[in-house]
Amino acid sequence: MIESARDTSSLRISVITPCHNAAPWIANALRSIAQQTYAAYEIIVIDDASTDNSIAMIEQSGVPVRLLHVNARNAAVARNAGIEAAKGNWIALLDADDVWYPNHLARAAELLSKTNDVAFMSNHDWIGLQSELLPLPEEFRCKLTAPRSGMDVEQFFELTENGFHFGHSTVLYRLDCVRSVGMFDPSQRRRHDSDLWIRMIADRTWTYDTVKSVGYRENTPGSLSKAEAECDYFYLRALVKNLDHVRSQVYRKHLAREARRAMGIAFVDGSVEHYTLVRELAWMHLSSKYRCFYRCASMWPSLARGLIRGKRRITLRKSPTTESPAPAVQ
Repeated sequence: MIESARDTSSLRISVITPCHNAAPWIANALRSIAQQTYAAYEIIVIDDASTDNSIAMIEQSGVPVRLLHVNARNAAVARNAGIEAAKGNWIALLDADDVWYPNHLARAAELLSKTNDVAFMSNHDWIGLQSELLPLPEEFRCKLTAPRSGMDVEQFFELTENGFHFGHSTVLYRLDCVRSVGMFDPSQRRRHDSDLWIRMIADRTWTYDTVKSVGYRENTPGSLSKAEAECDYFYLRALVKNLDHVRSQVYRKHLAREARRAMGIAFVDGSVEHYTLVRELAWMHLSSKYRCFYRCASMWPSLARGLIRGKRRITLRKSPTTESPAPAVQ
């Protein structure tokens, strides 16, 4: 049963930060937690088989943390260890290479205190390796003009269709609900964040804050989010595996679009093995027109790849240009 709207002080927020070879970033991430105007209840760092000096940087940060250790090389497993150990009633997720602005937890606590929502996400900046601000592509900019609470899963996918970027380091979850839906799925080697988000809001509501409160670091060396083809596969897998839990035509439309996208990328750029995996997931979600195309593509692969590449070029020419980079983050 969903509890009634709460006052700000009732949110005891456990921060969960997994760390694998994040020595260049982890101290700044931890200091950004310590500088919050709404103090975290606890900070849990899960070291996942780091071989660099991450542990030394955590100790030198001067930030008190509960340090756990796993040997999984799997961010879902590491995050689950933190969730199982958490003693607050909410969790906030921060990747070791990202940073929070001082207003992040305060904004979340203020907005969530007025709702019965079980999840929160905020607007955010993209930052570079030196913390400089990077331009956010137009298709990733949220089109909401003010914070909104009480949103459902259909509204989330409407936002996703119209322009939106899922910022995992901006997310808070009510802890009992995370545990009740099974936490992160370790078999989702990538995009386990999207998979959990879908399960959390499938039949519950969530809050979005249009005020930027997080710096999401792009182009981090070794980042899991940079293997595009594999990420596409696991995102499609997350959508398919949750199909029976989400009763929404917008969701099905989004799934069909992602099936087409993943098929195109896998056919043109992927290995035979990768294409086979994507096809198994995507096929039943393609229209008859696209099924016919890929049947023909197997007979004339060079022609089909040329047609897909041509469509990509047309799409890129139609895409709006992005703004110039902004000044560096202070």
